[in-house]
Amino acid sequence: MTDLSKLLQCKMPLAAWVIDVEQSSVPWCNGAAEALLADSLGEIKSGQRMIGEALKERISLYLDGVEEGKSLTFDWPFISKEGIHYSCTGSVISLGQKRKGLSVEAHPVMKPRFSRDDQDVGLLAQFETLSFAIFNKNGVYCDSSECFKTHFGNINNVRDLFAVTDAADSFMSRFTQQESLSQEIMLSTLRGVRWHRIEVSQNKSTQKIYLLTHDIQEDRDHEVALYRLNNYDSLTNLPNRNLLYHQLENALVNASKRQRAFGILYLDLDGFKVINDNFGHRVGDELIQRVAERIKGSIPSGACLYRLGGDEFVVVLENIDSIEDLENIAKNIMQNASNTYPVAKMEMMITASIGIASYPQHANDVDNLLKNADAAMYRAKSTAHNMYFVYENKMADNINAHLTLGGGLRKAIEEEQFVLHYQPKIRLPDESVVGAEALIRWSHPELGMISPDQFIPLAEESGLIIPLGEWVICRACRQLQEWREAGYRPIKLSVNLSSRQFMQADLVDMVQRILEETGVDPKYFELELTESMLMADAQQSIEKLHGFRKLGLTLSIDDFGTGYSSLAYLKKFPIQTLKIDRSFIHDLGLDCDNDAIVKATVAMANSLNLKVIAEGVENRTQVDILNSYKCQEVQGYLFSKPLNSVDFALYMDIHGFYNVSVAVENDSV
Repeated sequence: MTDLSKLLQCKMPLAAWVIDVEQSSVPWCNGAAEALLADSLGEIKSGQRMIGEALKERISLYLDGVEEGKSLTFDWPFISKEGIHYSCTGSVISLGQKRKGLSVEAHPVMKPRFSRDDQDVGLLAQFETLSFAIFNKNGVYCDSSECFKTHFGNINNVRDLFAVTDAADSFMSRFTQQESLSQEIMLSTLRGVRWHRIEVSQNKSTQKIYLLTHDIQEDRDHEVALYRLNNYDSLTNLPNRNLLYHQLENALVNASKRQRAFGILYLDLDGFKVINDNFGHRVGDELIQRVAERIKGSIPSGACLYRLGGDEFVVVLENIDSIEDLENIAKNIMQNASNTYPVAKMEMMITASIGIASYPQHANDVDNLLKNADAAMYRAKSTAHNMYFVYENKMADNINAHLTLGGGLRKAIEEEQFVLHYQPKIRLPDESVVGAEALIRWSHPELGMISPDQFIPLAEESGLIIPLGEWVICRACRQLQEWREAGYRPIKLSVNLSSRQFMQADLVDMVQRILEETGVDPKYFELELTESMLMADAQQSIEKLHGFRKLGLTLSIDDFGTGYSSLAYLKKFPIQTLKIDRSFIHDLGLDCDNDAIVKATVAMANSLNLKVIAEGVENRTQVDILNSYKCQEVQGYLFSKPLNSVDFALYMDIHGFYNVSVAVENDSV
């Protein structure tokens, strides 16, 4: 057994010392060690030098389980302040009381230096400005250019270059099987992990490995940026049309092989162009971003969302069991669209029309699948907003008609192919005619009379609703003057405004100009607006409505009960009339819920001093019920369908409107 007292009596020619691991101290060292360790150990406590906690923990890990007299296996390199390298070795000793210590000796060593032969010197000179390094056959570092050192720092082995251990193993394995190697790989540099192109060769005579590296990270970054530019939408970061076609082609191949189905949903936002034109593209872009986020959160994890551009999106779902899988996604999207979007310090609301098509039920190729989903979407848009339709064969014909009408719409405005029809408004209880609603029709030279349901959405989408709406207001005012000049007593004529018209900045000025040009008394002219239109930007709507009231116009909320206005705003809007939607009137007397709604609406309007008009009246039972509820006016097929100007004049003749000099003051009704 080696004893501490015996060790102290020994004269050791090398620097030697003893470490008491448990006490974290150096209880003994010779003169050589005293000089060597002067600046290397910690503070002196109780006359003994102390060792740091890191060294104590490291030694303790190796000391456990090692018998006395045995050497420790770990290597402990040490460099003196003079720059001399030492290799320290330790053996386990007994410090008494069953405590183990460590006897350490420091042996000076010469740092091995690689003797550069003439060939290596020549190569390094040749690659002086490049990142070039030389390694031995085992991958141990030999020498390198300054450019290599600046880029990678100090390394000991070629493996130190690789960011991933598996990549280093793969590299060494491949290189042992071939004399040269070229590849692109990620390496660890002083600037972090970066992409490099490496060229490696081996000199069989010297068994040296020559490595030339070229940093291509910026090239890779440019490639990624270019890929994203070509394949992703910059506004929403969603994949674009290119990646959509790529996925659809792959889905088609996979579905064909496995005899599975897949489908798409084609989405187009309702009335987005109105928002873009009236609030600006910044607001429109922000709304698109919010919509994209909400749609993405509304679809299942296995579905992919793409933006085609503008306000069009496509959802792709592979491996569907039935068309109901796609319909459920559409329903979820529509349900989530009922919440407003916080955009530019406003609460905006926008919905989407959705078309659905699937492979192989509706098409056998990608182009027709998209075209048919698009056709179904147009069907949804022409029917109502926030709806979806599954593709049917007849929809393709509707698309052709849609495109035909769209191409002729501008020409129709220029050639004034449009006419106004007029549906009488009847006062209760005496059932006298007190007004009319002007309704536009398209008298197409080839297709005949075209319903507004077919061309108004086209006019909205194309922006032609602005000149078309101005024509309607102008023509209605002229008609009022023509009836007056023909000797008919004055009646109040109402005109519907579209949402895009209402957002016109100069709408009030335009209406004022037409009234002045035609000489129409404003009290006989009424504008009908929907709840949704007014609530899109309630504060701006209030300002515009007050502008109309200053002109002396009457204002009416059309289709009341189908929108989302609140009573709080209803009190703020300077309106005079509520028009109950025909959907509530249709089952009046048959559906107690509808009865209650209509009765409550009339009572509420009367309490707010608002006139109530019920549209869609078709039978006497409805009239009797509305009369009992104290509804002031009605209109519908029971009294008359919409009539052209000539027939409406005859209608007024029948009801005693001609040559009556006393004007009816409708405002008090």
